[in-house]
Order: sequence, then C-alpha cells, then structure tokens
Amino acid sequence: MNMATAIGNSGRIAKNTVALYIRMAITMFISFFTTRITLQVLGAEDYGLNNLVSSVVALFSFLNGSMGTAVQRFYSIEIGKEREDRLGRTFGSALSLHMIVALATGLLMEVFAMFFLHKLNIPQERLFAAQVVFQISILSMVLNVISVPYSALLRAREEFSKIAIAEVLQSLGRLVVVLILMRVSYDHLIALGCLNLLVTVTYCLAIVFIARKYQECRNRICWDKAIIKDISKFISMLLVTVLASLFRDKGIVILVNYFFGLLINAAYAIAMQVMHIVGTFVMNFKQSVVPQIMISYGQGDLRRMHQLVNIGTKVTYLLMLMITVPIIAEGEYILNLWLKTPPEHTYELVCLVLVNINISSFTYFLYQGVHATGNITKQQIVMSSLYVLNILGIFILFKMGASFYYALYVSIVVSFLQCIVNVYFASKTFSYDVREFITSTLPRCIIAIALVLPIIYCFTQNLESSFLRLVLTLLFCFFLLGGIGYFIVLNKTERVMARNFIKKILHKK
Repeated sequence: MNMATAIGNSGRIAKNTVALYIRMAITMFISFFTTRITLQVLGAEDYGLNNLVSSVVALFSFLNGSMGTAVQRFYSIEIGKEREDRLGRTFGSALSLHMIVALATGLLMEVFAMFFLHKLNIPQERLFAAQVVFQISILSMVLNVISVPYSALLRAREEFSKIAIAEVLQSLGRLVVVLILMRVSYDHLIALGCLNLLVTVTYCLAIVFIARKYQECRNRICWDKAIIKDISKFISMLLVTVLASLFRDKGIVILVNYFFGLLINAAYAIAMQVMHIVGTFVMNFKQSVVPQIMISYGQGDLRRMHQLVNIGTKVTYLLMLMITVPIIAEGEYILNLWLKTPPEHTYELVCLVLVNINISSFTYFLYQGVHATGNITKQQIVMSSLYVLNILGIFILFKMGASFYYALYVSIVVSFLQCIVNVYFASKTFSYDVREFITSTLPRCIIAIALVLPIIYCFTQNLESSFLRLVLTLLFCFFLLGGIGYFIVLNKTERVMARNFIKKILHKK
C-alpha cells in the first residue's frame, strides 16, 4: 500500500470514527433524559409493559442484525471489485429477501399476538393498550427490516457521517415525543407507540432517501438465484453462531439465578451492563475500519488488508485498555457513585467481565477478515461449538459446587480458544501471517498491559479515593497508553498511519 493510499484510508477512517463517536455521545446523552422522562410520564407499570412488548418484538427480530452484516459484506466485496452491475443485482436481491423476511416475521408476530400475548402477565385493563402497542411495534419492525439493505449499503459505502446525522435526529425525535407525551391527555402508552412509529417512519425514509443517491439503489428489486443462495448461506451460518451466543448469554443468567439466587444475578447483570457500555465505546472505531477490510479483499489487495487488520487490532486493544484499566482501578468508587449501594461481589464480577471482553475482542478484525472471504462455515461451526461448550462447562462446575466466579473463569478460557480459532482460520482463508502475529503484534500488546497495570496501581495508591482521583486516573491512563501505544505497540509504518489519522481528526475539527 503506497503512502497516498494510506493517507486517504486514514482520513476516511478518521472522518467515520469522529462521526460515530459524536453520534454515540449525543444519543447516549439524549437517551438518559428520554428514559427518565418516559418513566416519569408512563409510571412504573406502563413503563414495564412497554419494555415487555419491546422485548417480545426483539425476540422476533434477532435475524435483522445478521442479515445487515451479511448484505454489507456482499456490497463491500462488489465495491472493491468495482462490479457496479452486480452490485445493483445484489442490492435488488437483498431487498427482495428482506421484504420476504419482513412479511414472514410480521405474520409470525401476528400469530403470537392472537394466541399468546394475552397469556403474558399483563393486567386485564391494560391488555387493549398492549395489543395496540404490539401492532404498532410489528409495523415498526417491518419498516426497519425493509430499510436494512439501504443502511447496509451506506455502511459499505462508508457514509457513516450521514448515518450518524440520521440517528442523532432520530434520538432528538424520541426526545420530542416524550416532551409531547407530557402534554397529552390520551392513553400515554398508546400515544407513545404512535408517536415513536412516526419517528421510525421518518428515520427509515431518510435512510432510503440518502441511499438512493447511488445508482444501485434505483434499480428494481430482482431475484438473482445465485446471489440469493450465497447471501442465504452466509446468513444461515451467522445465525447458527448468533443463536449459540444467545443460548450462552441467557443460559449463564439462568444458571447463576438457579444456583446462587437473585442477588448474585443482580451483580452479574450490572457487570454485563458495564461490558455492554465498554463494547459500544470501542465498536464505533471497529465499524469504521471493517468496510475498508472488506473492500481491500474485494480488490485483491491482501497486503493492505493485513495492514488494516493489524493496526485495527492494536488500536482497538489500546482503546479497550484506555477505558477498562481506569474502570478496574476505580471500580469500587465508580459503582458506589453510580448505584450508591451496589450488590455484593459486583466489583469482582465487573473486573472479570472486563478481562473477558479485552480477550474476546482482541481478534475481532481477524474474525471480520474471514467474513470478507465468505468462507465462514467451518469457523462458525467451531465458534458455535465453543459457545455451547462454555455453558456446559459452567453447568458442570456449578453442579460440582464451584463458586459463581467460574461463570466468567470459563468464559475467559473460551475467549482464549476463540482467539486461537480466529487466528487459525485467518491464516487459512486470507493467508494471514501467523508468525508476525505471534512475534510482533501479540508481544507488543502484552508489554503494554505489563507496563500500564503497575504504573496505574502506584498512581492510584498515592491519592485518596475521590472524584478528582477518578478524573486524574482517566487522563493519566489516556496519555500513558497513548505514549506506550505509539512508541511500543505500533511499528514504524503504523506510526505514520496513526499520525495521519490524528491529523485528519484535528483537521475535521
């Protein structure tokens, strides 16, 4: 990859990363207020009912994410190969497939509404409102599914700034909805559903409008059997892993509850919430790099693809440490500040969860690199088997009398195994250099954590626990890891790319 290409790529990734982080900051800030006002306006019972309906709808729409990931991969490959005609057929076929899935899922949800919704623990006087909200949710789900091919194309085209603007406006729309709700005298739950549907319709139309500037979106829907077969096969394999992961995640919650009760369950739930926040923070950078990896493979430029995988792995690792190390160092203070009286053992579980997410996300770009090749069958089968092995291992240990900490000890071991699986399949599918990973990437990252942990420990021990110490720890960790990352973790070529990346960010500002 020549220098001009590297600068262009770092600029594109910088722009996308900035857009995604600004979106995250604004939407999280707005979400804090909308959640608080919604609870105040609806009351605890209707708020719980609204969440119940949303959870049921989410169960039916779990396929949505896998389909979006799959079609984005196919778009990126065609963009990399510059096959505009085939890209148009891919979009038309994906749109046809999503329409069928939207219709089938909508009908399935109607069956659930007819025969099972009334059997949920819903007060009789609120059953009509629940039915109305559920019908509105079905329509919202159908619109979201149909818009997936358009939003996936925008991600493949790296239009993250436009997606970010649309999502920020959607969040502002949700805020306006709850403010209007405060002045509405009609049934608040039904009014909330109707107003949110209006926001969803507006958002979906905006995504379609933005995407239609590309010629492939103006083509008629079509049914290319070969493309449909490839997409369906890819989705089916992703779905196996998604279901296995869901089985693992929900299974651990059930096992912890069964063997140790609600208090440990509450502590585990808080730990998982912290993990979700950390994962969301780092995912913004990941999303901006993945399309470049896919396009590089489509262009046949494996050298550039390997460089993006390596620098993406290192930067993601550093970002993870920048947020997880301060949380571990100041965890007890943060939990007390946030929850006042957190459940017992929450801090220990949070630390274990953060160790696990650092390990499990370490080979994320190798995993995505395998996805770029399309040869994911064996990888997904092994990954799914490890998820099942995870839950079986925890069950056996709990039966033998092991403590609840083993739920995460086992998960950490499985995450190590998944990293090995990702490295192995990366070497087999896109000729990734395992020797470089073992002798360069991995040791540099190990040295970084070995240096950071004792330094941060000494730093916090010399200051009294307080909000000031929390802020100082965050800042110190940021600059410390920035320096260690630049001089130790990154190699010479990656330092040039990092400098260009930072220059582009400062220029955007």
